[in-house]
Amino acid sequence: MPMKLALVILNTLLFLNINPGAIAVPISPDFFGSSFPEVKIYISKSQYHSLQSTGSGKLILADPVMLFNQDTARVKEIHARGNNSLKFKRKSLSIELDKSITVIESNQKIHLKKFNLLNLAMDKHLWHNRWSNLNMATLRMFPLYNSYCKVWINDEPQGIFLLVEKPQHAKARLKSPYMLRRGIDHAISDEYFDEADKESAKKYRKQFQSIYSGINSKSDDALASHLQKIINLDNYFRFIGFNYLVTNGDYADEVFFYIEPQHEWFEVIPWDYDDILRPVPHEGRALRNQQFQDKKLFSLEESLDRAIAGNKTLYDHYEQSLKKIASHH
Repeated sequence: MPMKLALVILNTLLFLNINPGAIAVPISPDFFGSSFPEVKIYISKSQYHSLQSTGSGKLILADPVMLFNQDTARVKEIHARGNNSLKFKRKSLSIELDKSITVIESNQKIHLKKFNLLNLAMDKHLWHNRWSNLNMATLRMFPLYNSYCKVWINDEPQGIFLLVEKPQHAKARLKSPYMLRRGIDHAISDEYFDEADKESAKKYRKQFQSIYSGINSKSDDALASHLQKIINLDNYFRFIGFNYLVTNGDYADEVFFYIEPQHEWFEVIPWDYDDILRPVPHEGRALRNQQFQDKKLFSLEESLDRAIAGNKTLYDHYEQSLKKIASHH
């Protein structure tokens, strides 16, 4: 199904107040497939009891044994992760292996060493994240391996989880020397680089911060010229355009920036799509309605997005990108 038609269906259902999770949206043949990876974890009874407790916090499992598709995986660390998901009996898990495991997708071998098992507690329809990831992959903006998977702990079924490769693990495959996670008010909430590359990391950190220098004072053409040397604008336009089309309620601080080595500019990897199909964004709604009501951006929480909305040169290019996304097959 073309993405444009799928988005029209979903937004129509939302407008009519019909629960999209109650129907099947045939986006990809493997979306509802049953041949998911199988993960089995074995820990002590006392640890299992603690893990199921709603007050266990970010528990690190001691001496876990893990089987991935019936093959033993050498575990370095498994710990409970997340903030909201820690309140549930079934915890999301962060997994790091001593040696990577191999999965096959589209006849390609993918080596996984660091990944998350998400319990989908906040993705109440169970498909929002996976559907978004599949569509973003077709738009060449989500390079992370992800799949539903079946999880057991001590041979007790835990249900369907979403296995997602960690962005910092994909950094090596992308041959990127530097990656960061953008936080609220474009703060750098996390950084990822090799210890030997500290000096380069300083340069790339300044490069990220320079995105926001003069953002409110440069002329339309000057700002566009400034940004296109620092960040792949086509890539970023796809990011905010996709968020507009799926009405993502929370995305300003749900994105990783990494250096693409050939051009040495930033590109983005979006993250966490359990909050799509929202009637309004969590933040940035008031400013959008006051100053940019006619602009096709769902949220204006982030100052870079506001600069794009208020800059004729940038916004014209963004609208062209948005049209391509909406008609993508």
